[in-house]
Amino acid sequence: MAGAASSAEDGGRRKLRLAASLQMSPTPSSWRPLATQGRDAWGTQPSPGAEGDVGQGGPLTLAASHDRPLAGAGAGKLAASIAAEEAGGQMGRAPRVSGQPAGHSDVLKARQLHMPPGDPSPEQAVGLLSQYAASLGVSLNFQEDPVTGTCFSFATCAELDGVVCPVGTGNSKTEAKQQAALSALRYIQSQQDSLEPPVTSSWPPGTSMNVENILTHEQRCAAVVSAAFDRLLAKDSPYQDCKGTVAAVILEKEIPGAWGHAKEIYELVALGTGIGTYAGWLDFSGRRLHDCHGLVIARRALLRFFFRQLLLATQGGAKGREQSVLTPQPGPGPPFALKPRIFLHLYVSNTPKGAAQDVYLPLSLEDGLLLSSSFRLQVHIRGQLKPVSYVAPALRCTHVGCLSASDKLARWAVLGLGGALLAHFLPPLYATSLVLADPCHDPPTLNRAIHTRPSLDGTLGSCLPLPYTRTTLHLFAGPAVAPSDPIPTACHSLSLNWSLGDSDIEVVDVATGRVKAEAVPGPPSRLCKAAFLQAFRQISHALGKPHLLALKTYEAAKAGAYRNARQQLSHLLDQQGLGAWPSKPLVGSFSS
Repeated sequence: MAGAASSAEDGGRRKLRLAASLQMSPTPSSWRPLATQGRDAWGTQPSPGAEGDVGQGGPLTLAASHDRPLAGAGAGKLAASIAAEEAGGQMGRAPRVSGQPAGHSDVLKARQLHMPPGDPSPEQAVGLLSQYAASLGVSLNFQEDPVTGTCFSFATCAELDGVVCPVGTGNSKTEAKQQAALSALRYIQSQQDSLEPPVTSSWPPGTSMNVENILTHEQRCAAVVSAAFDRLLAKDSPYQDCKGTVAAVILEKEIPGAWGHAKEIYELVALGTGIGTYAGWLDFSGRRLHDCHGLVIARRALLRFFFRQLLLATQGGAKGREQSVLTPQPGPGPPFALKPRIFLHLYVSNTPKGAAQDVYLPLSLEDGLLLSSSFRLQVHIRGQLKPVSYVAPALRCTHVGCLSASDKLARWAVLGLGGALLAHFLPPLYATSLVLADPCHDPPTLNRAIHTRPSLDGTLGSCLPLPYTRTTLHLFAGPAVAPSDPIPTACHSLSLNWSLGDSDIEVVDVATGRVKAEAVPGPPSRLCKAAFLQAFRQISHALGKPHLLALKTYEAAKAGAYRNARQQLSHLLDQQGLGAWPSKPLVGSFSS
């Protein structure tokens, strides 16, 4: 309970702290990434895929990974170099500006500090300097100095994290402060021009002073996603075009900075691409991926990441417990929880299929409930997307049907991203924000699709078992990481996945739901249900949970509280005329 209370407190503080910036922007910014470097903290040794092995990665094991440079993708107006974390290899260090390590003259020459042509006006200088200091997580103070030997009445100097900049003077306190800010900007510029390191290393040299180069949350998410994708795939890879459908989960860590300012580290932990679903007969082996849309694949890659983190926390020794994003949680609830000040963010290239795309049909309300047919649950079945209520029972019982990504986002906002197996070990894992890079989406429609289905207010009540509740995703219109050209036909039949710790990207053939291979069918994916059941048993064994090991099938292994919450959610959806969430117990009847 203590862990749950801590998470709630962090969530509340987070919303207040970012309330001014966590909102849907009217238009996305153009953006292109720079070259960066990074490395995975832990990885799995690849093993040959075979029918007997679940996924190309084999069982989840702990193994140190090696440095792999990130491939560059050019420079742009809002480009940022994502510095590699010296210990642990996280991408996207907290200062929301481009930066390089101090003391490297070649880097300084290549990344010359500059200000707008003709210098900013004194009125702009204070805001520019404040944004610069805030983005680095360092303190900025303006100190009044005694006036000596000048015709001005006031003198002020700016101090950044202990670095005292030249004095600014004026006939008023405001004018002196403005001149002090302008003097500070010029001083920082001169430090770069002379290639001399600053007095303190608390803020990086090589940082552009242009306001447009201070990266926002959505731009940092895009930078981390693009850099990781380019690291994992060579420029001449035949799968580069799949970048246009990429979705990802970014993990943000807040760490204490100078003078009480929090620094933020953005790290990509899960990635997926794809726009299709398996359209064949129901499969009861658990070795076939059904839904291969990028967002769904990224979420499944996140599950793999958390299974690995559980192994790290239980079998990695003291170093593993330190590096894991999980911490033990006392009490009768789940044994682990996310460490404090860690948040999850979703990045999606395309508007989620389903309700979020239906922007033309008018909404009507009756007793507070949405009645528009566009907001009903929709299912992908045999290559078509249609309302659940329109699918014949015979077809539903024989063919794979996958709920739309919009419907799954609505469910994750209530049940969390963790799923039924991880619920034994972790409390609900809720995302903090969603960055959507599609310029053609409709923000109000997206918001309604995620946060109003089903209604949990009024006389109906939520009826959800604790600790499940609806959370609000902060929505962003973000920059795209790939050109807006039409997605090549070759990418329609492919889905890529990766999670932090994997040695390489896995390529799945959507038509078979298995790893792409010359011999058809290929081996099962590392993200299939059978792979997760195997990981569940590894964790249960590591934690000494014989009652969990006694659960024989995937369906039986689903946590009771999660199962009850999902059933109640489905009941509310059906009760409110939105359709019932399809239940497929036989699909989870496999035991290995």
